[in-house]
Amino acid sequence: MNQGGRIKRVFPASNTGVGFYSFFDYIAGPEIKRVYILKGGPGTGKSTLMRRISDEAVSKGLDVEFHHCSSDPASLDGLVIPAAQTALLDGTAPHIYEPAFPGVVDEIINLGTYLDTAGLREHSQEIKAASLEGGRRFRSAYRYLKAARLLYENLEDKIKEMQDWGWVNQESERLCKEILGFSPVARKPGRQRHLFISALTPDGPITYVESLIGADTRVVVVSGQPGTGKSTLLRKLADAAAERGWGVEIYHDPVDPAKLQHVFIPQLDVLVATSTELFPLSIDRTVPVINLDHGLDAGKVHSHHGELEIDRQTFHQLLNTAISFIAKAREGHKELEKHYEPNIDFAGLDRLAERLTAEIFQGCQPAGDSALGRINGT
Repeated sequence: MNQGGRIKRVFPASNTGVGFYSFFDYIAGPEIKRVYILKGGPGTGKSTLMRRISDEAVSKGLDVEFHHCSSDPASLDGLVIPAAQTALLDGTAPHIYEPAFPGVVDEIINLGTYLDTAGLREHSQEIKAASLEGGRRFRSAYRYLKAARLLYENLEDKIKEMQDWGWVNQESERLCKEILGFSPVARKPGRQRHLFISALTPDGPITYVESLIGADTRVVVVSGQPGTGKSTLLRKLADAAAERGWGVEIYHDPVDPAKLQHVFIPQLDVLVATSTELFPLSIDRTVPVINLDHGLDAGKVHSHHGELEIDRQTFHQLLNTAISFIAKAREGHKELEKHYEPNIDFAGLDRLAERLTAEIFQGCQPAGDSALGRINGT
């Protein structure tokens, strides 16, 4: 009997300080030969269908990649099964994914065909009202997230002026040499894949970075206050690894997606991860830590302590308010699902699941422990 496959958890999009930010185009890479794009309203079974297929994959000993929804982490926006070279994606708004070769590589599946539209029309006014209210709540959340990001930038700008950037550059160079050695620049750069692995959700800040860490994964932790250079160090490592031909997974900061949060090099099984107050990293073994606070001018930090604390407290207050609006939006979404679920042809969905399961797993064999790593190989 096969052992269960490994589950890697990420977010393909997130609620951020610049609004809803999506990396959906990076879910299915060039190694994926078949993409199913699922269309349908809330509660039509998209996430349930993906979980049913993922359960089948794991039971066969295949690794899977869960792409969670940042507005409801219990739901899936996508599923990747590397050994089957298959991905399933939620193709409804606000998710944007345009099929490259419809009918050849990509298949669009409209789950709306399994709905009793006459039954839905009886609740059309409630559905419209709930949808409009959900949109209003998200707009409010994004305004507060934008304000929180601006306070975060205020905090960063002050701390940047206190940092010894020459020392940060030296630490970055040392880390690159430790991990990459003296590998030459490759004729073909490695692929960089961009995603989130942390998100600002209705349940608060959530991270799945631990799902990247296997028994043999080499982990280096980078810590430090906002503005001390964590993203700068990670960017240098990611670019250096790609220049040398390695595939690189780049995980972005959901407060400001222009910033990097973690860098993972699957073929080397190396993770360089940040650990912060908002998204602390929990790991059950001793690992090296680069604390960028060591480069700060202690005297300047002390003299600006009051201002820095005001920025931190205001940032967290705005962030918590934004999260409360996202939670209210999820409540409204669940109300919408209550109108859809009683009008679904579940027998038809069962037949669809059986058809997809047969197609996806025909002749598919477990790919071993490195399947999740090879998904981003060169």
